This record gives sequence, C-alpha cells and structure tokens, in this order.
Amino acid sequence: MNSIDLKDRCAIVTGGAQGFGLAIVKRFIESGAKVIIWDKDEEILNQIDLENCIKLIVDVTSFDSVSQGLKSGLDKLGKIDILVNNAGIAGPSFKTWNYPNDEWQKVIDIDLTGVFYCCKAVVPHMRKQNYGRIINISSIAGKEG
Repeated sequence: MNSIDLKDRCAIVTGGAQGFGLAIVKRFIESGAKVIIWDKDEEILNQIDLENCIKLIVDVTSFDSVSQGLKSGLDKLGKIDILVNNAGIAGPSFKTWNYPNDEWQKVIDIDLTGVFYCCKAVVPHMRKQNYGRIINISSIAGKEG
C-alpha cells in the first residue's frame, strides 16, 4: 500500500541510477511523480527502463552540467517540485595524515560542492513557483575520523 501522493509532482534525483537513488526514483514513480534521474554513469542509465522517468547524464561537480541538466528537465516537464541530492561517494579509508589530497578533493566535489550546485540551480525555480522540497542525503561516514 502506497500512502504517499506525488501526483503531478516533478522530481530530480541525483545519483539516481542505482542503489538508494534508484529505490527513491521507483518509489516516487509509484507515488505518481514524474522523475528525472541525474547520473554521470551513462552505461548504468541506459539499463533503466521506467515509465514517467527521464534519464540525463549530469555531473554534479560541474555547475555547467547541472545547469544544462536543469534546463533539459524544465524543457521536458515544465517544473521541478522536488530535488533529492543523493549523489555521493564515501571515498577511500585512510588515516587523515595519509589521505591523498586528490581523493579528498573528489569527495568534497561530489558530496559538498555537488549539493551546493544543485541547490543553487534549482532553488530559484522553486521560489518562482512558490513551492519546492529538497532532500539532502548524507552518510554516517561523516562521523568517522
């Protein structure tokens, strides 16, 4: 039984091609939403075959890519009601003093900057339509040190 009503709602789910993201996509569709999956993995995106689902290759670490993904989504659906910032990586496990700088930057770019870019792009459209919901997914890994 599905008690969530998302009829006529349009959502973006970042990192939505697999794992938790794909589960969120499926639940939103079951609840009546139209969903845009943003993911950078074209091969995995091409394996997804769902109704009421648009698949776009978007790299959340690039504001240009996010902006283009938003434009494409708005062109297709006309609005964005829900943004789920799900894209993320845990990165490798190292002692702080041994953590490679390039790996650290990759985690920051995806997990922090990516969320910022997506919100920065989408929020003005939500404000204009006087409606919007943002869900930011995080990880317990942030507590480890």
